[in-house]
Amino acid sequence: MSNTDSLWCARRLPPKVAGEALVALEAGEASSPAVAACTSDRLLDAIGELFGPVYPFGRRRRGQDLPRPYQPDQDWPTPVAHVDGSYPTIMPNGWAVGSFVFLTKVLSRGGAFICFPGSPNRYRQAMARACHLIKGAAPQPQYAGPYCGFLAEPGDALLFHHLFGHTGSTNVANPITRHALLARWHPHERIVPGDKPFSSLSTIEKANSARYLAHHYGLDLQVVTTPNTPTHCRALGEGFACWGDLVSYTLLHFDGQAQLFYVDRSYPDTVQRLVSDDLLVWRPAAPFEPGLGPIRSLQIHQYTLEAVLGISAGVPAGAHLYHSLDLDHWAPVAQVEGVETATPWYVYARYPSKVAAGQALYVVPTAEQSTVVCQWGYEWAAAGGWATHSVAAQAPAGGVVRDLTVAAYFADSHAAIVADVTLPRAPATMLCYALPKDIALAEGPLEPLSCDTPSPPRLLRVFSRGRHYWRVSYVRQHQGQERLFWGYVDWAQSPVVLRELSSMAAFERARQIAGFV
Repeated sequence: MSNTDSLWCARRLPPKVAGEALVALEAGEASSPAVAACTSDRLLDAIGELFGPVYPFGRRRRGQDLPRPYQPDQDWPTPVAHVDGSYPTIMPNGWAVGSFVFLTKVLSRGGAFICFPGSPNRYRQAMARACHLIKGAAPQPQYAGPYCGFLAEPGDALLFHHLFGHTGSTNVANPITRHALLARWHPHERIVPGDKPFSSLSTIEKANSARYLAHHYGLDLQVVTTPNTPTHCRALGEGFACWGDLVSYTLLHFDGQAQLFYVDRSYPDTVQRLVSDDLLVWRPAAPFEPGLGPIRSLQIHQYTLEAVLGISAGVPAGAHLYHSLDLDHWAPVAQVEGVETATPWYVYARYPSKVAAGQALYVVPTAEQSTVVCQWGYEWAAAGGWATHSVAAQAPAGGVVRDLTVAAYFADSHAAIVADVTLPRAPATMLCYALPKDIALAEGPLEPLSCDTPSPPRLLRVFSRGRHYWRVSYVRQHQGQERLFWGYVDWAQSPVVLRELSSMAAFERARQIAGFV
């Protein structure tokens, strides 16, 4: 098996096996044993070689046919790269390796799988600067690079990295329909290269290790070790605060730093800003004064190159959306009346929701503060007039939703809602959550989220993610003051628990899981 750390070519199938599968597919028998036989032991062994013995996986015989019929009257457009998955993370999430088994000869412009060699390393450098921007960065030529078509013989197999830029193409050259079987693979366990010696890393670990890629290719992946100084240890164990009375905050990984926006009750009209290289020691940056009156909540979201900031403020209550490409200059986008808080997000059609699709705003209506409503459309500028909506979450009986976070935790199809909820006669808000089958449809009241924190947390924010994993911040009381702390939620564990990162070793482990080491 040959490899380039992100694109691997396996030996081809025997012609007889490929031919029998092709006959079955042309007859409409996609579930035929002849098709399953194309996922050969040789191919499964190659995938196992990439994963290594530490990462066993399900050796299932599968593959989805992606035919490319002959279309001589169609144009052959210039290929534009993308990466699969609506919410791709630095580390493999829904899948780690994709496979194509080609059953027909692939000619130039004959429906080839279009590759962008070297794109995973360029994308990885971009994500080291801003880990949420890959969907916007993937098509950009400076990240994707030049393309080439994978010209195959019947039975050839191709394996590719989860961040490999690619696209399909139209068959304008070959009168024979191109047939190829696509499958995706991930080991049973989360891939975490961590701080292993390079000599101990499997191929899939090397392909996803920031340390290895920086060393082997000279990439700038912002690989640093958090200083183990008294100042850093104190900030981790005792929390951080520079505010007197915190109203709300939000944060984003951007420009290689943590960018924290917050509102202090002493300056209720101003969005203050801090930046940090290591999440523990912060320095001030230029504030933002939107001129909306007292601010109640902040939420930030990035899905493409721009960030969208949701600010709830004013009397009567309303939400205001702003966007920015650099976090220094914010332009107003839309205004939504009659809501107490608003969380912008993107809903990938048909995956986390069969109902909602496109840009989405999760709001708590002033008239019904026990309810979270999902509103959606295709342009943020039209958010104030979106007519499509659904009830996405409901507080427990008598509860009021004060704050809301929405994020994916696995692949394209699984997302979670975490909310601050005030219950009658309760002394403080409590974190509640839901793991709905459809992220736009409530299935019942939000449930309390178990926490191992010394005091009740609130305002949970997702900073970065891994497979079934959120690395989060939140605030809680410590020594009579609300302070910022770091933690994680491992959604693969049962019961689900918000756990505090109280030691430097645990803090570093969280960085490794999210792909920053």
